[in-house]
Amino acid sequence: MKTILALLGVFALIILFPLIGVLAGAFVGWVVGLFFEETVMGFFARAGFDTAGYAMWQLGAALGFVSAFFANRTSQIEND
Repeated sequence: MKTILALLGVFALIILFPLIGVLAGAFVGWVVGLFFEETVMGFFARAGFDTAGYAMWQLGAALGFVSAFFANRTSQIEND
């Protein structure tokens, strides 16, 4: 029974960490967009990304989702 609960806990964390990353990224993107929207959008445009039609909170949410996966993998690599 403990094994099943542990597996359910692990699966819940696998689902929750990316969702938390999305929410945190959206909030931080919104706050950064209040002050530096032109700078950030200009950077992405020069890097070759088409950011027309996207708000800063949307870019933050996307980056938060992607970084949730990289953060987990990076911490595993460092511990090995």
